[in-house]
Amino acid sequence: MKDKIKVLILEDVPLDAELVERELKKEGLNYIPLIVDTENDFLNALSVFRPDIILADHSLPHFDGLSALKITLEKSPHIPFIFVSGKIGEDFAVEMLKEGATDYVLKNNLSKLPHSVIRALKESEEQRERQIAEKALKKREEEYRLLVENQTDLIIKLDLEGRLLFISKSFCEIFSQKEEDLLGENFLNLLPHNNRHIMQNFLERLCKAPYSGLIEQEIFTKDGTRCISWANKAVLDKEGKVISIVGVGRDITRQKKAEKALKDSESKYRAIFENTGTLTLIFEKDMTISLVNSEFLKFSGYSQKEVECKLSWLDFVAPEDIERMEGYHRILRLNSSAIPKNYEVSLVNKDGEKKNFFANFDMIPGTNQGLISFMDITDRKIAENKIKRSLKEKELLLREIHHRVKNNLQIISTLLTLQSAQIKDQKVIDLYKESQNRIQSMALIHEKLYQSQEISRINLPDYVQTLVSDLFFSYGTDKELIEPVLDVDDVSMGIDTAIPCGFIINELVSNSLKYAFPEGEGKINVSLHKLSDGNYSLEIFDDGIGLPQNLDIRKTDTLGLQIVNNLVNQIDGKLEIERPSSYRILFKELKYKKRI
Repeated sequence: MKDKIKVLILEDVPLDAELVERELKKEGLNYIPLIVDTENDFLNALSVFRPDIILADHSLPHFDGLSALKITLEKSPHIPFIFVSGKIGEDFAVEMLKEGATDYVLKNNLSKLPHSVIRALKESEEQRERQIAEKALKKREEEYRLLVENQTDLIIKLDLEGRLLFISKSFCEIFSQKEEDLLGENFLNLLPHNNRHIMQNFLERLCKAPYSGLIEQEIFTKDGTRCISWANKAVLDKEGKVISIVGVGRDITRQKKAEKALKDSESKYRAIFENTGTLTLIFEKDMTISLVNSEFLKFSGYSQKEVECKLSWLDFVAPEDIERMEGYHRILRLNSSAIPKNYEVSLVNKDGEKKNFFANFDMIPGTNQGLISFMDITDRKIAENKIKRSLKEKELLLREIHHRVKNNLQIISTLLTLQSAQIKDQKVIDLYKESQNRIQSMALIHEKLYQSQEISRINLPDYVQTLVSDLFFSYGTDKELIEPVLDVDDVSMGIDTAIPCGFIINELVSNSLKYAFPEGEGKINVSLHKLSDGNYSLEIFDDGIGLPQNLDIRKTDTLGLQIVNNLVNQIDGKLEIERPSSYRILFKELKYKKRI
């Protein structure tokens, strides 16, 4: 029983309820009482208080014990229900017990109440444990039934004469017969005549220790003869006497056919193994070589007896590759599919000669063996290394070209600076400065290219940041007064698209710096984003005085805006202008065009 028992008392007379509690205390019962006298309170107590036992008077002013019993049986049938009444008659008490009451105690004999409560709680606990056990047993039986019914293996039970006492669904399916047609049939009749005596002797041996055994037998089915591998065990009674035999069979017809096909084709595969034109070997789980072809022996410098079952294939791996191959071997023990099927490795033969090979690896199905073929790629590796060296030289040359182009553009910019120093006309000086900025945007491209790891693409955030900073410096603009706000995705762009973009940013930011802020304060925003469809969006706007109302950028005669128009067309872009002063250009990155 529980440490504390919850007792629900249905009683309208406080003195009677007190007498009930006193009797329970006298017996030493540890309980928590709850006294109710109405139907609503009783229903609430069933769901909230959740009593372990109910003690109910038969008759109350606003409720009655019989109704309480019916409610209890409907909502909580597992709770013991004891009538405690002074008016209940013998016939009525018997009728209540038939209705489902656990017991009844008269109020003039309350000394019996503790014993009745203890007994009711014990019986309730035993009933609950019995229900749990029965439920578990039914669940286990259902699991066993489903296991047997859905088992692809054949399950049978035979008596000592060989008659079928039980057969699984799979057994019926393989014979294409109903269960009732097979039960009682002698199992030996399903076997070929020349095999029946073998099975008969096998069944007789099962009746002796160790009472189990394996056998392969052919059986007759409507679809022809099938080969079944049987695992059988004798069932013993308490006295150790064999009373039946249980067998589990697996259809291995396909396996047998495959074994035969494998044997028939062994010589053919051996011929293929020997004439692949590659070094080929089969290795065991511990990497020991179990079979090699003549090409491998020719390279290794060893005889077949010196290699097979004596050397590991790792013994031939060059020192620089041994750690990687041992790593593959460790992974192989855990998960063979995690090892690359193809890889390059260097092998060393008996004479110390090293060659490069392209290895093709796979596990042999159904075994712990693996197969590796090695294709000699030594000549190819030599050629690849020459190409790599040539590419490295070309990359260095290309970086040097970008560096020199940048330097030459810088020299031109410097010459323009020197030339403009001799000019007094401010308009001409401004034109020189604009030209310098354009040259500087091109020079910056080449500078970023020879500094980056990827010499054909520009990192946009870095490039735009530097370009805008250079423009602010060129125009002597204080960033505390006119603030540059940059929002550029972390992407790279090919030089064919980056140079026009740089020019566009140069022209539009220059326009803002020159004309947008007569008061000398404001913000210039530059954003460049890669859209979900792969296109780019370049937007440049400021919070200055805005564009002139009569400005038509497509018909302008100013050089800067003409350059912008031409560059937008060059990158197949679309220019959108939103007043007061916002330029938005949608474009795709230009594909590289091969130079001739």
